[in-house]
Amino acid sequence: MPRILIIGYGNTLRGDDGFGPLAAEHVAARAPPGVEVMSVHQLGPELALDIRAADLVVFLDAAHGPDPGRLAAAPVVVHDLSPSSVTHRLDPGGLLALTRAVYGRVPAAALVTAIAADFAHGDTISAEVRNAAKKAAEVIVQLAESGHLDTQTLGEALS
Repeated sequence: MPRILIIGYGNTLRGDDGFGPLAAEHVAARAPPGVEVMSVHQLGPELALDIRAADLVVFLDAAHGPDPGRLAAAPVVVHDLSPSSVTHRLDPGGLLALTRAVYGRVPAAALVTAIAADFAHGDTISAEVRNAAKKAAEVIVQLAESGHLDTQTLGEALS
């Protein structure tokens, strides 16, 4: 059984930036065997240890753009690793590059984003993004249960 790691990240005190942690919470409530879920404020180098053991990593994050609540998924591209890219805050591609540099392997990875309506201070997530978090979690859980969770299928299911 493949090991799947779900990492929801974002600032839960900045409105819709809480999409990642909220979606991760929904996945965790129904996660099938083989699916591990993490919720973090930001992506840091310490996550490389967990990522190296996974077969697939799904990152969950909010994004700027039109049409609040719209979901998208895309494969994560591994960046070149430079000394300036290893900080306390990484993007998914940089984190995968660090994992490769330290552990010699990189799992397949996808980034699922929801377009945010508002990043204002506060812990209120818009209705559009709350619905997107539920939908993203449902899709991830269904695909994981069926054994068909991969970057391509995830992108197709969310579009």
